[in-house]
Amino acid sequence: MRGWLARLLGKEQRRSAGEDSAAIPSPGPVWLDPEIPDEERAVLLVRLLEDSTAREDEREDAASDLEYLCGPIVEAALIRAIRAGDFHSDLAQLCAESLAGIWAREGHVDPAFLAELRSLAKEEVFGILGARAPHLLPRSAH
Repeated sequence: MRGWLARLLGKEQRRSAGEDSAAIPSPGPVWLDPEIPDEERAVLLVRLLEDSTAREDEREDAASDLEYLCGPIVEAALIRAIRAGDFHSDLAQLCAESLAGIWAREGHVDPAFLAELRSLAKEEVFGILGARAPHLLPRSAH
């Protein structure tokens, strides 16, 4: 993370070089500033994710960091970004990873969007759900 986002948020990296993100349970955030409520963090990260003038690396960091938050605003923003990236851009893949992480942690999926998924975003979501919460996958995916 770079710039103001790095100062706002911090997240422990508990992955070794050879570990797949799907195999790692969500460790939760390690926030640098405990004074900022998670709801405010979510709004700030969603704004950054959706800011087409922001640097690509900052948007990607925001997409990744949203995995550790939840709520309708977060899920809706990730879904919009996945669709905007036509289900296969780098940003769409990061958003798909975060969305799948949220769904696995929260124990629910959006069945309509799950059915809409395709391309690399679908592979990402189904891979993570398959590793973390296979019971959330459609029966046809087993």
